[in-house]
Amino acid sequence: MTQVTSIRDLKGYFELEQLQKRLIAAALNPRDKAFIAVLARDGIRISEAIQLKEGDIDSKRGTLTIVRLKERLKLKCPNCGEILGKRHLFCPGCGNKVDQALREKVKQRRQRTIPVDRYTLRLLHEYLQWRRKFPYRGPLVFPFTRQRGWQLVEKLGRRIGIKGLHPHSLRHLLATMWVSQGLDTKKLQVLLGHASISTTMEYVDSNLEQLRCEYEKLWQNKEDETTETKDYKGKERA
Repeated sequence: MTQVTSIRDLKGYFELEQLQKRLIAAALNPRDKAFIAVLARDGIRISEAIQLKEGDIDSKRGTLTIVRLKERLKLKCPNCGEILGKRHLFCPGCGNKVDQALREKVKQRRQRTIPVDRYTLRLLHEYLQWRRKFPYRGPLVFPFTRQRGWQLVEKLGRRIGIKGLHPHSLRHLLATMWVSQGLDTKKLQVLLGHASISTTMEYVDSNLEQLRCEYEKLWQNKEDETTETKDYKGKERA
């Protein structure tokens, strides 16, 4: 019987590398291998993965163009149409009290281009070649629902003995690994597609042990410099 390990027990860089390899090896067809690779090695959201189109893959440059469509609720004053914040009791435009704001759903489109490694590109190419024998001819790389993708990740996790694995687990582990390797926070923000740097900082804060090690190194270097200076001055006087 396969031993089941909770996803919460998976921490650190080496565990993630092993996890990626095992998940890809556990996938039974080129589509699932490519899907897992895109999530685990590029850190994109599952909603972005299922919106990925063939034209978004640039093999020559080694990049993926990630498009994110997000639905946002916009509040408006019922009297003058001025845009309101969540805490507005009075309209900043007409000054009237707002008892019930008008609600309007607006779709926001964000786009970013990120690098993709050769291994993931190869898996994507093999998958796109393999699927030509099937009738689907649409532009989407992974033509299935968010729920189907979620179930696939969870199923592959259980297949290799990991309980509670989901797409955001892969994204979180990858981001933590990048921070451990010293990736600049602003660059991490671009790779993950965060609108606010405060969201990115959550991954930095989650890696407190790494931060502690770097902090202690700084003080150790300072102490070494002080010792060297004292030794030098002592020799100079002698």
